[in-house]
Amino acid sequence: MVEVHPIAKMIAEKGVDSADLSMFSEVQRQEIYSQAADILLRLNKLEHALIAMEKAGRPLPLDQIKKIADNKILMGEYKAAYDLLVRTGQNEYAEFVKANFL
Repeated sequence: MVEVHPIAKMIAEKGVDSADLSMFSEVQRQEIYSQAADILLRLNKLEHALIAMEKAGRPLPLDQIKKIADNKILMGEYKAAYDLLVRTGQNEYAEFVKANFL
């Protein structure tokens, strides 16, 4: 089992934007963000996990993102749903949200 980097744990606790990883190599940053994404996924903090996955260069789980966007639509958070869909390249669904809710 791979040991989780302490900074990955800190990122999961305090937020993805809370850490300055500029002192690490690109490979180390990707590994730390990847581990943080895994922790955030286990904690069901999907939006933060997606940010960490992007920073790690990992592919985004489009099925989970669609579920998040659907939930945001149900809660009336149309702009957030639209932004999430655009960011992940789900343009047809994003345009549907824009045309019908924004």
